[in-house]
Amino acid sequence: MENQSLQRHSQLAQWLHRLVEILRTQGGSTWKALVQTVSGKTAVIDLDGIQCRLLADGGEQLQVESEYPLELESVNFRSEAETLRDVIAGRLTIDKAVVAEKIYLRGSLEDLLGIHEVVMAILAESAINPQLRHLWTEFDELWSRPPSLPPCLSLEHQKPSYGELIYQVPEDVLGIQVYPSEEEATE
Repeated sequence: MENQSLQRHSQLAQWLHRLVEILRTQGGSTWKALVQTVSGKTAVIDLDGIQCRLLADGGEQLQVESEYPLELESVNFRSEAETLRDVIAGRLTIDKAVVAEKIYLRGSLEDLLGIHEVVMAILAESAINPQLRHLWTEFDELWSRPPSLPPCLSLEHQKPSYGELIYQVPEDVLGIQVYPSEEEATE
């Protein structure tokens, strides 16, 4: 079990390093925001119970190192892979995931706003960047899924149920006429 955990940690660290390299080669405002937000900082992330400590330093020459935390540390980011899949696929917003406690974040307000800006930019660029799309596809295919979790359907494929509240209204209340009938109105 420990070996599998180390393999998953290694895979997660590799994907994070590739993400940084994709953003570095792309440059632009997303790279600048990432450098400004994470340079000189350390964070512990937890994805499906796999923890990874990230250390970022170096300004524009940003270098990100990852370590397997040997002791329990305060986590800055915690989520499940299914939540990330839903966010990447556009079935769930970052804000909704945080509010619904599917994503846990800890940090200063400045750090959280910076990370939010970077994540939103990465998600926006994913639509036109084949390297990012390939990275997401690889994550989706290789990171294990819970065996019994049903897939989350996109909004277009979810069938809404209407009228559920009307069944809770008593019959005598439903029978009340708000407007007088024609006979009562002419009197």
